[in-house]
Parts: sequence; structure tokens; C-alpha cells
Amino acid sequence: MLKKLILFIITAAMLFCGCTQVNEYEDEEAVMADVTVTEAEPYPVTVGGLTFNSSPETVGSLSPALTEMIFELGFGDRLVCRSEYCNYPEEAEKIPSAGSAANPDIDGIISAAPALLITQSPIANKDITRLTQAGIAVLSIPAPRSGKELEENYHSLSLIFSGGIEGDARADEATADLRAALNDAKGSCESLVFIMNITDDGFSAATGDSFAGDYAAHFGKNIAAANTSLTLTPEELLAADPQVILLAHPLESSDIDPELSSQLSAFERGHVFVINPSLIERPTTRLAGITRKISETVRNDTGGADFAEIPETSAETVPEALSEDVNE
Repeated sequence: MLKKLILFIITAAMLFCGCTQVNEYEDEEAVMADVTVTEAEPYPVTVGGLTFNSSPETVGSLSPALTEMIFELGFGDRLVCRSEYCNYPEEAEKIPSAGSAANPDIDGIISAAPALLITQSPIANKDITRLTQAGIAVLSIPAPRSGKELEENYHSLSLIFSGGIEGDARADEATADLRAALNDAKGSCESLVFIMNITDDGFSAATGDSFAGDYAAHFGKNIAAANTSLTLTPEELLAADPQVILLAHPLESSDIDPELSSQLSAFERGHVFVINPSLIERPTTRLAGITRKISETVRNDTGGADFAEIPETSAETVPEALSEDVNE
């Protein structure tokens, strides 16, 4: 009798546990069935206060730098109008011109009917009103004042065209070479200066709050970084004696007074470089080539390269070997 009672209890317990386990599985399956898996969507994205629900199929650009970036990112075929100053790459010149940011051809832009018009320079409010009334969104992307802000420009454009899933990755890929070149340039020299112009008072140099000044600081200490007058006197330049001097074309090394240049280390070692100012005024990843040439020359102390890159229109004024495009 006792054996039968024990067997009954064990059998009942097993049945109870089994039913509970089945019910638990059924409950889990029911919960999983109620869960809706939501996949990430590339849009909408918001850039500069504008929300984009899809990638714009047609775009106008009144900024040479932004036009070049759009081509780099692989969306040059979306451009239907551009600034008259957008001349790089060569394909950009085939796109109909629509004036400039300072003097835009509003009728021409409206006729081209881009879904989006982008610029780095301000457009008059009356012109923005006409454009928006014509169904054209207007976006201003600020000109960069540093290498970091330049990368942000690429990210903004890439988000607009590629959306939130692929946008950052595409921008990172586009800027990888320049980022590497700037990192490699760090510590190339102890000090340098980027001279933009020569005046009666001295040398107008790129300060730390400008793109040119930030760019110069990647190689070493920019002696004009904290300068508030924007002008270095000959005495200040001589006292600082920077190891590297960058000159904005059309300045040349011969523009520096010979008595002064003979006392400067940069001239003695051949570390004076003339740079096409458009690479600084409208910066893009093309800066990678010139950056490497400067840093490698300085690190190897080879000297002798007075011109790193100059505008093609002035190529005939310097030896052929010094005027080649370092990016080719």
C-alpha cells in the first residue's frame, strides 16, 4: 500500500512539472510572436536644421569646395547647377553655371530646379525666399576653420546623400587619406609659420582660429597661433626663427628681404614651401598630397623644394619639376 502511494505521488509530480514546462514554452512563444523587430532606416536625417526624408535626386552647389566633396563622395551626377567658380574636378565645368553665392543667378537656379541648393557663403534673404517659394530647399554648410570641421563637412554631405546608416562610413572612407596624412605630419618640425601676405608693417600670418593656422599647426607649433594683430614684424619672425615657412602663392621666397631670409633657418635648410591658396581657402582632401610632400621633405631634411604646389596658371614661372601636381 505504501509503495502504491509513493508511486502515485511521484507520477503526479512528474505530470505537474511537465505541464508547467509546456505552458512556459507556450508563453515564451506567444511573447516572441507579439514582438515586432524594427530595422534601422537610413532616413529621416537632419543636417543644418533641414530634415531629409530621402536622398535628394537633384542638387545645386554655389561652393567650389562642396562641389568637389560631392564628386568625391560619388554623387556628382546629382548636380544640375553650380557656381561659376566650381572648376574641380573637370566634370564640374560641364554643369550649367548659376552665378555665385555673392551674385547668384536665381532665375537660372529655379530653371534648373534642384531639390536642394547648398552653399558655404551666405545668400541674401530675398533670394532664399524666392528659392524656397519655388520649392528649392536651401542649406548653408559653414566653411571649416579646422581639419576637424572639414571632416564634419564631409559627414554632413554624406548623411544627406547616403542617409544615417551608410553616411558616416562613406565620409570616413573619403577622408581617411587626409586624416592619415595630417597625423603623419605631426611633429615634423618644432615650429613654423604660414605667411599669407606681406605688408609695410610686416607679415600677415595665419592665426590659430583660421583653417590655414590650424593646418599649419599639424606640422609643429604655429608661432602666430596666439597672435592678435595678425601681423608679425621682421624682428618677431627672426626671434622665433621657425624651422618651416609656408607661403601663400603668389608670394615667393624672393619676396622675403634677403638680409632677413639669410638669417632664417627655414631658408638655410630649404624648408620654405609655396602653397596654392585655393587648397586652403576651399579645402578638401586634396590637401593630403601637399601635406605629405612637406612633412617628408622636412623629416628627411632633403630641402631644395621651394615650391610644393602652385596654381596651374602660374606653372610657367617655376621649373617644371617643382610645379607638378603632387596628387597625380
